[in-house]
Amino acid sequence: MDLAPNGLPFSRSPTAQNEWTERSSLLAQLPADIVGTVHPCIVARPRSDVGGGMGLFASFGLRKGEAVWAERSRAGPDVTAVPRTRAWIDALPPASKKAYCHFMYKTGDDEYQSLAEFNDVPIEDFPTVRTIDVSNYMNHSCDPTCWFVDGGEDYTGVMVATRDILPGEEITYDYCTSEDCDLTPDFEVHGQSANCRGRVSHNDWELPELQQRYRGHFLPHIAERIAKATGEAVVPLEKVGRAGTWWLRLNEGSALGPCQQPGAASLLEVDRKNYLQNVATGAALDLLNRQASILISHLRIRMRDSEEVGRYLECGEAAAQGELVMLLPPNLLLWEEEVEDFNTCLQLGTTAAGARLFSSSLTENDLDNFLCHSCDPNCDVVIGKDLTAGLVANRPIPAGASITFDYDTTEDDLRGDRAGFECQCGSYNCRKVVLGKLYSPKAGAREEELAELRKMLEPGYSAPL
Repeated sequence: MDLAPNGLPFSRSPTAQNEWTERSSLLAQLPADIVGTVHPCIVARPRSDVGGGMGLFASFGLRKGEAVWAERSRAGPDVTAVPRTRAWIDALPPASKKAYCHFMYKTGDDEYQSLAEFNDVPIEDFPTVRTIDVSNYMNHSCDPTCWFVDGGEDYTGVMVATRDILPGEEITYDYCTSEDCDLTPDFEVHGQSANCRGRVSHNDWELPELQQRYRGHFLPHIAERIAKATGEAVVPLEKVGRAGTWWLRLNEGSALGPCQQPGAASLLEVDRKNYLQNVATGAALDLLNRQASILISHLRIRMRDSEEVGRYLECGEAAAQGELVMLLPPNLLLWEEEVEDFNTCLQLGTTAAGARLFSSSLTENDLDNFLCHSCDPNCDVVIGKDLTAGLVANRPIPAGASITFDYDTTEDDLRGDRAGFECQCGSYNCRKVVLGKLYSPKAGAREEELAELRKMLEPGYSAPL
């Protein structure tokens, strides 16, 4: 097939390259998303588990109201489709008409758009066209995870999350908010929610309960039809600010900025500025987050729960030794003085001047929050020049195995309230107590030594003078 694991055609998309493609055979041959209309935490993949075809799925958590899809007004010919009339569509040969209507959506009384790829290719080639805009794989749901909003004059279309979206959930919208044309055939749906209609029709916008549920989220041509049918005023799309600038949010989430610690040494200031020079922003940051998402999707990484160890991450596909397994949320590292609760993050590195860098997450449900420790781990933490943390397999990881790393390879001090713990990993070299590399015992420590060290796990512990 011409489609890559991220839903983009190999033949029409350039390969993306950065320092992490050197550590991943998957990323090294992955086409770049040059369109970028969907949030970088969203991946296109086959949806064989929910009915076939392609779909869009979240790899990281998304907050309610965050833009999941945005098309800029000046996006260019790779994104913007030429508007067509009903007469033009009806004149297409059957196979080409079917291909056009499969991705088509209505934008006006007699205005339709479909894939931008249909702008220039011969009509007879429509059935073989592959899109470079993965947003075209968004599917219907009667209980959608996103809906339309008004993103302002800079955007021709924007969708935001209707609620908090968990990792692994599909990105969907209700077709009734945009479709009212009989060119879109009725179809059966088998959703599990109480809102499931059982069958979706191009006339669903007429249903009073849907008019109320999606009030302020119908495209203009549907809102006008509702107003005419009800005799009420047209309800415009709900407005949203700064739509589509998802990398801005990621930058804002990072505390990697000027040192705020009172009395900080000038050496730390210089050290910090040197590190910040290489932090990825803009398109480079967007690429990092798309790479992080495709690794989760391709390796089928998911959170599991067991009575023995609690929550942990499972690698659903095998990973070879030396391969990049995960990229943690890029550029969201925190300086030590900015950590509010050491039980919610991990130290991932130390700068040349001794400043400690800690992990952070987009949401509390993100998979990186469930990475477990092992005294015999299958992954090592690597900090890139761009200040992104990656997990690299130090041995072959079989499908179904837990993803682990040794906390003591990155943590200096886990005493007291800094999240130390008694280890029960069960490995041959288990240290029993994990206190950071400066204080953890070596494997095989005597019980009396361990008893003393366990006191360091108590909240409020302070080292004797």
